[in-house]
Amino acid sequence: MNSTRKALIAAAVAVIFSLGLIFWQVKARKTGPVELTPEDMAVIAESQPPQMRARLSADEKARKDFAEQIKQLLAVAEEAEAHGVDRSPEMKRQLEFQRASIIAQKYFADQGETGDITDAEVDEFFKVPGNQGKFDQLLADAKAQDPQFASQEIPQDQLNVLKQRLGRIYVAEKKAIDKGIDKKPEVRLQVLLQHARAVAQKYAMDNLKDKFEATDAEVDAYLKGHPELDTDAKNRAKAEEVLKRARAGEDFAKLAQEFSTDGTKDKGGDLGWFGHGQMVPEFEQAAYALKPGEISDIVQSKFGFHIIKLEEKKTETKDGKTQEMVHARHILISDAGANPFGPPQSGRDKAKSALEQEKTKKVLDEIVSRSHVKVAENYQVKAPEPQQAPQGLPFGPPEEGPPPASEQPAPKPNAKQSPAKPKAKQP
Repeated sequence: MNSTRKALIAAAVAVIFSLGLIFWQVKARKTGPVELTPEDMAVIAESQPPQMRARLSADEKARKDFAEQIKQLLAVAEEAEAHGVDRSPEMKRQLEFQRASIIAQKYFADQGETGDITDAEVDEFFKVPGNQGKFDQLLADAKAQDPQFASQEIPQDQLNVLKQRLGRIYVAEKKAIDKGIDKKPEVRLQVLLQHARAVAQKYAMDNLKDKFEATDAEVDAYLKGHPELDTDAKNRAKAEEVLKRARAGEDFAKLAQEFSTDGTKDKGGDLGWFGHGQMVPEFEQAAYALKPGEISDIVQSKFGFHIIKLEEKKTETKDGKTQEMVHARHILISDAGANPFGPPQSGRDKAKSALEQEKTKKVLDEIVSRSHVKVAENYQVKAPEPQQAPQGLPFGPPEEGPPPASEQPAPKPNAKQSPAKPKAKQP
C-alpha cells in the first residue's frame, strides 16, 4: 500500500474518531430551557486550560464576558433546535457517535487506557443486530465528507482496526453509563455545551452566514462613516512623499531605514537576488520592468505600498534552464503596529472585519434577547494549581496539549507572514 493511500486512510480514521472528541451531545432532547447556575459556571470555567482559568479566577469582567459567550452559544443552539437542526438523520448519527465517544473517553480516563475491555466483548457487540450497521454508516459518512477517501479501496486490515476501535467506544460507553459516569456534573455540562456547539455551528453555516457577511456597498458606506479606518489613502500619500525624496536624489537605503515597515528596513530595504515566482505578481512585474538604477512608481500589493529600486540584473543557469535574476531594494509603507502574526489587511479589509463583527454581534444579541437561556454571571473560579518542575531536572514537565477544538476560542491568524515576499522568498 503506497504512502498516499496510507495517508488518506489515516485521515479518514481521524475524521471518524475526531467527531467524538469535538462534539458531545445530550442523548435525550431537553424538556425545558437551559439554566446554568453559579456552580455550573464554576465547573465549566475550571475545566478551561490553565492560562484561561487563571484569568477567569482573577478578573470579574473576564468571567462576565465568558458567561456572555456561553449564553450566546446556548441561545443559538436553542434556536437551531427549534428549526430542527438536530433532527436530520445525518446529525442524529453524528450526535449519537459523538456522545458515545466522549463518555467512552471519560471511562478510559478513569479506568485506564484499555478500560479492561476484551476483544471478546467487542466481538459480542457486533453480533447484536444493528451494530454492524452503525459501523457501516459511520464509514459511509466519512466517505461522504471526503470524496478522495471515498475513491480509495480500504484494505481489510484497516477496516478491522476501525471496527475494533468503534466497538471499544460503544462497549466503554455502556460500562460508563452503568457506573453513572455520564451523570457527573463535569461530564453533563461538557455534553450540554458541545451538543450546543454542534447544532449552533450547523445552524450558523446554513442560516446565519449571510447575515454576518458584509457586502461591498455596506463596506463603502462604513468607510465613509469611519474614515479613520481608511488607512490606504494615508499610506499612499506618505509613499508618494517618500518617492519624491528618493527621485530627488536622497539615499534610498537611508529612506528605507527611516520609513519602511518591514523586516528589510535595517538592511536599507535590500531584498537580495530573486527570480520569477518569488514575489507577489504586482511586485515582480514592477521590479522586472525597471533598469538598473531606476526607481518604480508606487506599487500596491496586499502588503501595502512599495517603492522599488533595481540594483542589478543577471542571467544564470540552474538545472539546465536559463533564468533572469534581479537584485532590488524596496521601501514598504504599511500600517504601523499591524498584527505581525496575521495576514496583511488593507484599510478596506479592516473596515469589512469591523463591520462584520458589528453585524454578528447584532444578530447574536437579537437571538439572545428572544431566547429562554439563563446563565449566571456572578460565580467564582478557583485558580489553577501552580505546576512545579521535578527537582533535579533542568526543565519542567511538558504542558498538556491544547483542549479540543470545541473548547477553544476562535482560531487566531496563522504564523507570521512577511510583507514583501509572500511566497518562497520573503524579506
